[in-house]
Amino acid sequence: MASTELMRLWKLHQVDAGILEIKKRAAALDPGRAVQAELDTLAKQEQEVGGHYRSLHTENLDLELTNKGIEDKLKRIDKELYGGKVVNSREVDTLEKEIASLKRQRDKNDDRLLELMDLLPPAKTAAEKVEAKIAERKKALAEAKKAALATKAQLEAEFARLTKLRPEAAKNVSPPLLARYDSIRQKQGTGMAEVVKKRSCGGCGTMLPERTLVGAQEDKTVTCETCHRILYYTEGVV
Repeated sequence: MASTELMRLWKLHQVDAGILEIKKRAAALDPGRAVQAELDTLAKQEQEVGGHYRSLHTENLDLELTNKGIEDKLKRIDKELYGGKVVNSREVDTLEKEIASLKRQRDKNDDRLLELMDLLPPAKTAAEKVEAKIAERKKALAEAKKAALATKAQLEAEFARLTKLRPEAAKNVSPPLLARYDSIRQKQGTGMAEVVKKRSCGGCGTMLPERTLVGAQEDKTVTCETCHRILYYTEGVV
């Protein structure tokens, strides 16, 4: 059975270890960094795949609009040509050449529109797949952030509770021992370690020499020769 002094110090250590663990968990909180990285990659993919679809779609609309304009112009020329307004042979020749040119442009546009009929569906499907993935990962990111915020709130509450307990726990330890403990804690992160399996330091795993074990069993304030933490030994430790 450990001495009363060491038992009090161990209680303080448990508070400090709890605070340290909370800080580590807070630092390791993941608000969805991996998911965000996926979204960044998908965003680039969307620019490529979605941009390709939008380019084809815009081209299709422009060609349809251009052909509509050509049809309107052909109707207007046809009306002028066969409506009795134009009788001069030179003007008739000019209008016929313009009709031929417009029809060639329309036919060229129609050929491209036929190509676009084949290109647009798969391009649209590819773009929609990327958009669906982005929507799914955005949902996952929102859930990850929500979970991280909930965990953060829990950690903050536990941190506040332990921080409030520490002054009282520290007050019960003698000033010399407390100063020694705090000095070790500042260097190692924790100032104490259990003797595990009745022979090893629970802080660094070092096999303890016999003289150190005997000192710990005799309730002396002994430290691990490797990590220098104050050792806590009880018969109940396995």
